Amino acid sequence: MVDALRKLLLAGLGALDLSEEKAKAVFNDLVARGEISENDAKELVSSWTKRAAEHRGRLQEDVEQAVQRALSAIGIARQTEIDSLKAKIDELEAKLAGREAPSPAPPTGVDPSNR
Repeated sequence: MVDALRKLLLAGLGALDLSEEKAKAVFNDLVARGEISENDAKELVSSWTKRAAEHRGRLQEDVEQAVQRALSAIGIARQTEIDSLKAKIDELEAKLAGREAPSPAPPTGVDPSNR
């Protein structure tokens, strides 16, 4: 499911990139035929690129939110949640290690009953 959503995101972003390239080609063709000036074409391409980037950002955010909702719905933890739990485990293990003082070992080779 996650892979499908990520593929959808990539397809959407690819479509935006393709549309952007097509728009540039159309504007360049209009300039070559003398239907618009080069400056007008540059302004149009710049405007198109800016709007495409905004849409791309919004699309990416929407898909990421959809992925997070889907992961939450099926009970899969995010990496940040896993990392937080690992840090807490490490902290608790360190506290336990500090509380458990090792018991003194009897001296080797000396039998306390022979004294």
